[in-house]
Amino acid sequence: MRKEKFITEQHKKTRLFFRILGPALLVIGAICLIVALIDIFTLQGFEEPKFFWLFFVVMPFLFIGFLLTGVGYGGAIARFESREYAPVVKDTFNYLATETTSGIKEISKAIQDGANLTYSMRCHKCNEENPIHAKFCSHCGGKLMQICPHCEEENTAGALYCNSCGKSLG
Repeated sequence: MRKEKFITEQHKKTRLFFRILGPALLVIGAICLIVALIDIFTLQGFEEPKFFWLFFVVMPFLFIGFLLTGVGYGGAIARFESREYAPVVKDTFNYLATETTSGIKEISKAIQDGANLTYSMRCHKCNEENPIHAKFCSHCGGKLMQICPHCEEENTAGALYCNSCGKSLG
C-alpha cells in the first residue's frame, strides 16, 4: 500500500499562492493608506479630500492580506516558534524534575501511607477492633451497626441519635 504525502503538490501550490497574494494585498493596502493620509494632511483650509474613500478600501485589503500571509507562512512561523520555545520548555521541565524531587517523594510517601491504613471500629461491648465494614464484632458477636428506623441509614451500635437525620434511634 502506497503512503500518501501529507504535503501534496496542490497544497504547495496553494501555499505559494497565499505567500504571493497575501503580501501583495498588504502592499496595495499600505499604498492606499499612504495616499489617503497624504491627501488628508495636505488639505488647504476647507478643501474636501479627494481620496477619502481609500480609507474604506484599506481595511479589507490589510485584513485579507494579513490573513493570507499568515496562512501562507504559518508553517514556517510555527517551526520557528517551536525551535525558540523547545529549549525553554526543556529547561523548565528539567528544573521541575530536579527541584521538586524531594516534595514529590514526600507526597508519594504520604499517599502510600494513606493507602496502607486499615480503618477499623471498636466494639462498644468488648472494646475490640473490627474492620470498618463489619456489622458484628468478630470477638464477642455484638452488633456494631444499627439501622435508623426513620431514614434507614447505618449508625454505630452505641449511638442514641441518627448521624444522618438526627432522630432518636431508641
